[in-house]
Amino acid sequence: MIDLFLGLERMSPGSQETTAGAFQIAAQDRDIRKVVEFGCGSGISTIALARLSGASVIAVDNSAPFLSQLKQKVERTGLQQQIKVQEQSMDAAWPEETQFDLIWSEGSAYAIGLENALKRWRALLPPGGRIVLSDLIWIDPQPDAEVQDFWKNQGETLRYRDDTRKLFVSQGYQVIDDFVFSDQDWRNYYQPLKTHLPRWKSMYSDAETAGIVDQMFQEEMRMYDQFGSQYGYAFFIAERAG
Repeated sequence: MIDLFLGLERMSPGSQETTAGAFQIAAQDRDIRKVVEFGCGSGISTIALARLSGASVIAVDNSAPFLSQLKQKVERTGLQQQIKVQEQSMDAAWPEETQFDLIWSEGSAYAIGLENALKRWRALLPPGGRIVLSDLIWIDPQPDAEVQDFWKNQGETLRYRDDTRKLFVSQGYQVIDDFVFSDQDWRNYYQPLKTHLPRWKSMYSDAETAGIVDQMFQEEMRMYDQFGSQYGYAFFIAERAG
């Protein structure tokens, strides 16, 4: 997986516009000076966050190859004074009293579970500190059994929008806003992936593994082509309550 995505700019749906839109909501009436981004990957959102906020950004991921790419981007963009790259798990413990004005997690919190992420990260926010997090949700009230089975077999837990908002509240947050990613955000992810997969598959050293990975993503893209109106990514913007 790492080898595949090292050749791609995006590892999940999104766009510069969607990232900027979520940040603008989160930054309303707030002085954002310290940001932590969990699951930064190779840093497409990291660079955008640094430019949008002018803040100090700690970019966290447990993949050294992705972080190596991010470090190169940081140098090319001249953002060395703003961005610190940190190799560690998203659920690793932080020094006591560490706090940030904004927590960002775009397309990555699922890796440790949304509820677990909200529990662990709350202590990193002061009261009123904000979190921006994207997660897969059901949009259709009665999604087809085929697409439900697909995401279940992928180990993904999709909630409905209102249920996700309730989960934030149950973990001590007040939801400010949320919105669903556009179809263009998905095309920004899938079109390069569709182009890159055959080339990557032909060059990868383990043909059997490459075939399994290719089949998996072909099936995922077919799900979106057929059932994309029934589910999607959504950004949730919230703040720590109390």
